Amino acid sequence: MATSAIEHRSALIIGAGPAGSAAAQRLAEGGIDVLVIEKRHIIGNPAQCGECIPEWGEVIGAFPKAAKEEWLRNYFIFPERIKLHPLKWMRIFSPSGKSWKMPLDAFAAHRLQFDGLLADRAMNAGAEIRVDTALTNIITNRKDGKDLYVTNNGKITADVIIDASGSLAHVARLRGGHQGEDQVPTIYAQVSGVIPESFDIFLGAIAPMGYAWIIPKGEGFANVGIGVKAGAMKGVLKEHLKKLCDELNLTIHSWGGGWIPMGGPVKNLVKDNVLAVGDAGGLVMPSNGGGISQAIMSGFYAGETIIQHFNSGMELQNYHRITMNVMGKSLKTSLRTKKIAYLILRWNWSAELAMRFLGPIGGIRRAVECKKSVWII
Repeated sequence: MATSAIEHRSALIIGAGPAGSAAAQRLAEGGIDVLVIEKRHIIGNPAQCGECIPEWGEVIGAFPKAAKEEWLRNYFIFPERIKLHPLKWMRIFSPSGKSWKMPLDAFAAHRLQFDGLLADRAMNAGAEIRVDTALTNIITNRKDGKDLYVTNNGKITADVIIDASGSLAHVARLRGGHQGEDQVPTIYAQVSGVIPESFDIFLGAIAPMGYAWIIPKGEGFANVGIGVKAGAMKGVLKEHLKKLCDELNLTIHSWGGGWIPMGGPVKNLVKDNVLAVGDAGGLVMPSNGGGISQAIMSGFYAGETIIQHFNSGMELQNYHRITMNVMGKSLKTSLRTKKIAYLILRWNWSAELAMRFLGPIGGIRRAVECKKSVWII
């Protein structure tokens, strides 16, 4: 396509992560002309998270209203070939090393393989995905009322846009908005060594006002990372993670990282003809950083709304209402938990005291599961 030409599509999705691919698949299944553009050469690489993927039981445990959606239930059936290691248990460690164990229904994966699987599903349904295509500018207020989306490979207009560009919400930012509050920096390493069987989280000393993790990905291999409130830890985050790996005798093979939006959902997930999904909409659990479930669910709800918009005139704003009806309560509880955790985790002594009080009465487990705990008023 010549760079001077302007291409028009019914739906344009920015980003081919879990949210973008889920939305693309649903739209294609509904007969909607949909194009996904992805700035990376390889979808899912590099990863930007700990690579823990929830199973359906974990999803509806946090968001019970999603249980009625057969499409989502089927979507969360993943082939065994991408499940590198089952995650049946999680351990939460206090600064002193005391731990609390709780069940988990998830698995570890390589995001390259996982995201690639979801993109393949979308393309098999009829969606078009273009890699190496980055959104560089948005020109607004055109005579025909449509924004012009400028990429390194051409110019595109669309009737509806889905912003699946991740935590920095590229579309919202280029349209003069903002990408949400409390962007938490994270860094991880792929490592080898003696690895625990459980998904381990460390609070306090290792990561003040944040957490560190070890997610096993198979025998002798894991994803180890740190995420902390911006400015809470002195020095370079990478050096802190290297020190942790050295202390655990883990050999680092590669690095990665990114940002997690921990400020809760943006005020409105719909702006004009743009729908924000996944991290771009702030749909991350602020108390634990989990976002893959919400990314996939929001992609589905966005796709479903757009199909009804084209077929019967449903307002795009209905996407925000549906999503908040399903996720809003859990996300609100998680946000309140995070705010209190920021106060408690500021010092090792307060983190230790609080965890020793909450552990025996189930408070830690409820906080991790984003349920209202006895210590949240």
